[in-house]
Amino acid sequence: MKYLGAKHQIGDAISKYLVKKVPPDMVDGYLEPFCGSLGVFKYMVKYDYKKHIGSDIQPDIIQLWKELKKDELKLPKTMSEKKWKTIKSAKSPNSLKAVVGFGLSFGGQFFSGYIQKYASSSGRNFYTEVKNSLKKIKSVIQKPTIKFYNKSYLSWKPQNMLIYCDPPYQHTTGYSTGGFDHDKFWDTMRKWSKNNYIFISEQKCPSDFKSVWSRKKRRTLNKRVRFTSTEHLYIYKYGLL
Repeated sequence: MKYLGAKHQIGDAISKYLVKKVPPDMVDGYLEPFCGSLGVFKYMVKYDYKKHIGSDIQPDIIQLWKELKKDELKLPKTMSEKKWKTIKSAKSPNSLKAVVGFGLSFGGQFFSGYIQKYASSSGRNFYTEVKNSLKKIKSVIQKPTIKFYNKSYLSWKPQNMLIYCDPPYQHTTGYSTGGFDHDKFWDTMRKWSKNNYIFISEQKCPSDFKSVWSRKKRRTLNKRVRFTSTEHLYIYKYGLL
C-alpha cells in the first residue's frame, strides 16, 4: 500500500538486520510506535517474538489493520473519483479513508489527489493493486501475538522491547496528523534506550546518535519531485546496544 515514508522497498532488509541484532529470545516483544503501512512490521511478524505491537497516531490506518486482521474489512468492488471524494469527508476512524486516502492518492500522501487520473494509457488499475496488497498483508497479520493500537508514541512506556521507529522525517511536511516535535522525539528515544533496544529510521540525527545501517531508497513527494535518498538506522550511543 502506498504511504508517504513507507518502507516497503527496504522493509525486508531492515527486518533481517533487526532480528540479527536483537533476536526474539533477548526481549519481551517487538514494538513499532509508527507502524503506518506496515512496511517493516509485515516482515517482523514472521519472527517468533512474544508479542508484535503495531501502533500509530493516525486513526484510519489502525482501523484498517484491526478490521483486516479480524477479516471484517468490506471494500467496494470499484472506486471512482466521486466515491474517493465522498470517503474523504467521512468521519474518522474509518478504514476506507486509509485505503483510498493513502493507497489511491499520489505519492501515498493522505488525499493528495486521485491517483487514477495519472494512469494515462498505462492501463494500471491502482484500486486493484491496493486490494491485492491488502490481501497479501492480511495473510501475515493473523497471529495471536499481533495487536494494533491507535496511540501516540508518547503514550507507551516500553521495557525490554525491540523497538523500530519510523517517525515523520524532519524535513517532510504534509503528514495527516499535523506537526511533529522532533526534539521531544529524540529526547524520548534517549530515555527509552536505557531499557530497550531502539532503532530509528531517519536521514539525519543528533550528535549523540549514530548510524549502524544504511540503504539508498527511491522516494516520491509529488507529481514532479522524485529522488533517491539514503535511509539510515540510528541508535543512541549510550543505550543498550
